[in-house]
Amino acid sequence: MTSPTPRHGAYRPLTRRSLLAAAAVSAVALMSACSAPATPVASTTASNSSAPASATATSTPAGTARASTAPATGTAKPSAESAVKELVAGFPSIVLPLMKGAEIQASSLVHASPVSTASLTASITATPEAVLKNYTTVLTAQGFKAQPGDAVDGVPLKTFVRAGGQEIVTVSVVQTTATSTFTLGATLLPASFK
Repeated sequence: MTSPTPRHGAYRPLTRRSLLAAAAVSAVALMSACSAPATPVASTTASNSSAPASATATSTPAGTARASTAPATGTAKPSAESAVKELVAGFPSIVLPLMKGAEIQASSLVHASPVSTASLTASITATPEAVLKNYTTVLTAQGFKAQPGDAVDGVPLKTFVRAGGQEIVTVSVVQTTATSTFTLGATLLPASFK
């Protein structure tokens, strides 16, 4: 989500609008994965040197789909994994716990250096205010600092930062009737994945 700036290795702060855009893109991608049929797909491996990653998707007995993209060799290139209706293996559930009573729609991880990203989309019968209050309590207890504002362009959204701005968590909520669908999007340092 952020990129290093030349000066002092600090990270350029993201605007709330760009965080909302990232959360919206993540939610759309994850929700489209939720609506896709869970049919097994054969493994494929890229054969040219410009795309050395392999991608796989499988169907689990519970009807959940899982996909991953990982380097075919032991290089330090980014890898991505996603899961539907469950937490992807290695998800930082201590930093980003699922709200009590929520049902997972999709989750994803992209491991990279120096920071990795994690995303979780879930639904719950609670108000957007209750979701934001829950994650404000959970994240501030872990040393994240809540940023000003609780919405961007009318969409309930809260941003939290720690580690000098290197770790960022955004919580956005969309409500339909009695159900709130929320997305947690996070940029985290390697220690947060342990």
